[in-house]
Amino acid sequence: MKNQSIKNQVYEGILKDILDGVYQANAIINEKALIDKYNVSKTPVREALVQLCSEGILKNIPRFGYQLSMITPSEIIEMIEFRKIIEVGALEMSFDRLTASHLEELKELNRQAENISKSQDIKVHWEANQMFHRKLCSFCGNRYLQKSLDDSLNFCTRIANQYFVKVWESNEAEDGDHFKIVNSIENKNLEYAKEILIYDIELMKNKIL
Repeated sequence: MKNQSIKNQVYEGILKDILDGVYQANAIINEKALIDKYNVSKTPVREALVQLCSEGILKNIPRFGYQLSMITPSEIIEMIEFRKIIEVGALEMSFDRLTASHLEELKELNRQAENISKSQDIKVHWEANQMFHRKLCSFCGNRYLQKSLDDSLNFCTRIANQYFVKVWESNEAEDGDHFKIVNSIENKNLEYAKEILIYDIELMKNKIL
């Protein structure tokens, strides 16, 4: 159990570095460097790397190391389509039971994101964008949908790090319209809320491809 816990800590640490852009696409992650970094034995490091390989995040190159997989345009399209199914479905499930309290939570996230936009902290702005989508999905109360969205947004963070390096550096970002989504829900207009949500999800694909 202790070894499993250490392995999970190493796994989470490597994944966090990947999502934070410490490693760029096609970068080689060295097993020995990780052993030194986390001050652990070879076994939990190798187990963590094997799990990341099984998830398609890394690929093992014998006698060389573990390479961070490049995300292809076709994978981006598939992920965006998957997110649309998850998020629109979650919105449909929760729409009739969304309360003023739920809407206030979304509005507060929008206010926070607006302040972040003014500070031009792009990576923090990206995190705020994800928080809005996670919160909106959470209202459906389906943990499997929420877990699927979490995994999808982690993948989208890798996409952003791979394709948006210049965006991060130049402090330029493109916003969706979360305010319109909230207003549509408030006005009981499900179809328009879905339309804007889809537009918002597709922004990443449209910017890259």
